[in-house]
Amino acid sequence: MIDLDQVRSFVAVIDAGSFRDAAGRLDIAQPTVSQHVQKLEAAVGHLLIERSRARAVTTPAGSRFLPLARTLLRLAERAAAVLDRGSLAIGASSNIGVYLLQPLLRAFRAAQPSLGPLEIRIGTNLETARRLEDGEIDIGLMEWWDDRQGFEAAIWRREKLVVIVSPEHPWAGRKSVEKALLLREPMIGGEPGTGTARLLQQAFGVAAGTLRIGLELGSTEAVKQAVRAGLGISVTLASAVRDEVRAGSLRALRVRETPLAKPLYSIVPAGLSAGSAALQFNAFLRDARA
Repeated sequence: MIDLDQVRSFVAVIDAGSFRDAAGRLDIAQPTVSQHVQKLEAAVGHLLIERSRARAVTTPAGSRFLPLARTLLRLAERAAAVLDRGSLAIGASSNIGVYLLQPLLRAFRAAQPSLGPLEIRIGTNLETARRLEDGEIDIGLMEWWDDRQGFEAAIWRREKLVVIVSPEHPWAGRKSVEKALLLREPMIGGEPGTGTARLLQQAFGVAAGTLRIGLELGSTEAVKQAVRAGLGISVTLASAVRDEVRAGSLRALRVRETPLAKPLYSIVPAGLSAGSAALQFNAFLRDARA
């Protein structure tokens, strides 16, 4: 059985660099810190800390255990916050968290003034899925979902996709572009795992590998800068380029034969009580869509 006080002492020793400084941070006696770490090492069956006069550092086993230890402490804090204050932790993929979530949070907070603290965790779609499985968030907002067990998922919004080009691009004067023409043009790819390429393949009826990806970048912001610089074209959420299109630094085109829209999913753990903050926010998203 792993004891949270022992885990807390282990993490404090590594962060502080010594048992003495860890005791000061935790406001407990140094022998108590030493006992906590020794009992934790006995519980997990591995030496976790290399002890020396210079600095306490992790052993290889301790390095593997450290991120899990931090997660345990974070989950314990989350559990206390949920029970004490009714807080809500929302995880969102980067595009949703950056371009769509903020106005929704403001409106939800106004509709639920008694709600406790809101915690927002923005990351990749894969990171958001992992946080759901690890219990770090109460609800996930993602650009895809793979129907893993133990969760309930629903489409809460369908967000229009547009082709973006620079103002100097030959297509800049167009309002739309033909599918065949788009398929011949090398595109700039954004964050991996968003499902955009898969959606385009399904919408256009083409096989994987048919889409020509000339440059792979890690975020929508990087994609926008590359398109503005004339390095290529891309397909992205219309909401992600609203400001740039309004300012004239990017042009947005629709695909003529096939209107493109990406389903956005809200995912919650199965079996939540009806009054949970996660289900309240889920219902709010559904009503906001209507």
